[in-house]
Amino acid sequence: MGQTPHGSDSGAPEQEHTTRDAAGARRKRWLAFGALALALGALPVGCKGSVGAAGGSDGAGSSSGNGGSGTVAPDAIPPASRIPRLSHLQYDHTVQDLFNAPQLTPSNSLPPEAVGSMDDRAWTGYKDSAAALAKTAISTQAIHDSILPCTPSGDGAECASQFISSFGARAFRRPLTSAEQTRFEALYAGRAQTTATGSFDEGIELVVEGFLQSPSFLTRAELSTERVGDNIQLNSYEVASRLSYALWNSMPDKALFDAALRDELTQPEKVREQALRMLKEPRAHAMVKTFHERYLRLEGTEGARWTDFVRDETLFPAFKAETIPYLKEETLRFVDYIVFEKRGGFQALLTDNTAFVNNLTAPLYGLDGSAYGAELTQATLDPAERSGLFTRVGFLASHAQVVRTSPILRGALIQKYVLCRKIGSPPAGAEMTPLPEITPDIVTTRQRVGVQTSPDECNFCHSIINPTGFPFEHYNAVGSWQNMDTGQAVDSTGTALFGEREVSYQGPIDFSKALGDAPEAHSCYAKNWVEFAFGRRAQGIDLRIIDSLSKKMNNPDYTILDLLVDIVVSDTFRSRAPEAK
Repeated sequence: MGQTPHGSDSGAPEQEHTTRDAAGARRKRWLAFGALALALGALPVGCKGSVGAAGGSDGAGSSSGNGGSGTVAPDAIPPASRIPRLSHLQYDHTVQDLFNAPQLTPSNSLPPEAVGSMDDRAWTGYKDSAAALAKTAISTQAIHDSILPCTPSGDGAECASQFISSFGARAFRRPLTSAEQTRFEALYAGRAQTTATGSFDEGIELVVEGFLQSPSFLTRAELSTERVGDNIQLNSYEVASRLSYALWNSMPDKALFDAALRDELTQPEKVREQALRMLKEPRAHAMVKTFHERYLRLEGTEGARWTDFVRDETLFPAFKAETIPYLKEETLRFVDYIVFEKRGGFQALLTDNTAFVNNLTAPLYGLDGSAYGAELTQATLDPAERSGLFTRVGFLASHAQVVRTSPILRGALIQKYVLCRKIGSPPAGAEMTPLPEITPDIVTTRQRVGVQTSPDECNFCHSIINPTGFPFEHYNAVGSWQNMDTGQAVDSTGTALFGEREVSYQGPIDFSKALGDAPEAHSCYAKNWVEFAFGRRAQGIDLRIIDSLSKKMNNPDYTILDLLVDIVVSDTFRSRAPEAK
């Protein structure tokens, strides 16, 4: 059905018309991209340096594409990219705030974040995302009305110019230069040749697409060249951007833009004032969550340990598979409570016995599950059994084996990420080495692990790792308290290396307090925050900042929020290193 007596020939006129339309559409699109290229241009003259890639490093959140290389003098700011690319998280948050549309998550359509300069696949992803977002912005009435500052009349050029100025300043996180304003106005003026109908909205859509493809949107470019001493002083807009991405992982809000317009953010007291304000906002909670996800390795390859595991429910009837999703959530709720509600310091993070439990997790803590509903609810745990982050079932259950504890997994995380000790990779096949069989003299997991890792090629690292895992032998494979292991009393005492110091402990509570008080742990935590805030590996003057912060952390009244404010108020935060000659 549907064929004509003359077969394919009868469709020729229609086919020719369709082909002509397609060719015309392609030609318009090519013209549009040509116009976009002219409109976007490069970053303003004077901005040099490679584009830093999004991604992580050894720290909790530094951008590996933004780090310097070589030896940095002790008083020098480490060299870093002047145009670090937005991470996927920053890209999403920036788009959401730019359009006042929290439902948008455009990074879902981008290739995975990778170290190095932007490749063709990534650039294609950003272009496609820009086109889709521009279309969404114009076709969604709430966004359309939110971003347009005026009602067009005549050819719409005057309103378009206002839009370019206001939207562009927010997209670029700084006022447009006159050349940029002119180029985007020209892009709008040529809309008849580059869009289907040449309407006002199609012109604005093209302009939005241009802004979202620009390096000035996709990167956090720092264009200042004014030298103060050995370094370049950032201008107020650049400080505003650093502040917003350090504390919110997003673009500045109106208050920050207003402070930048008044040129206040070159003054440390004004930066402090803004930081204190910003840390009261919900976005600060999200930033602290993101940091601790990285600090505790709740994400990425190692993060799978928190979500992709099984436990023998016959041996551990209090544990259910549906409990697993709550382990990460309760850990992060605890962190948020310590930082924002209790306004605690690092010591509180390592020693507080508050928890957030529901009917599934409460039994793992020895609490009555019937007293709780499905929502996580604040509870106080037995201080003789629980003390801080590493005595919560999230860490303990995720760092264990199917039927037993794992002092190796627990100890390795403490040494590597809480004490910042570099530990070499295990020999090939080491993870497949079984524990020795139980004998009359080798019964408990601690004893069996000691024998398993006793050969010289293993003991070199495990003499450091194991003692920081043994304090947690009082917690079984699902994180519940145990006094006996295979019929023998648990031994959770010992001596561990904190840096080059030997620290003795009498169990998990004593160990947690020692760790919370340890200068080595303070330095490691401060280092992670400095790298997270600056987006680079710590070296040069960063190490002096870390040393200063870690000394302040010795005071239990020094809060984590105090630490964050001190980082962004530092002279280094408002400066950058000059380019190498």
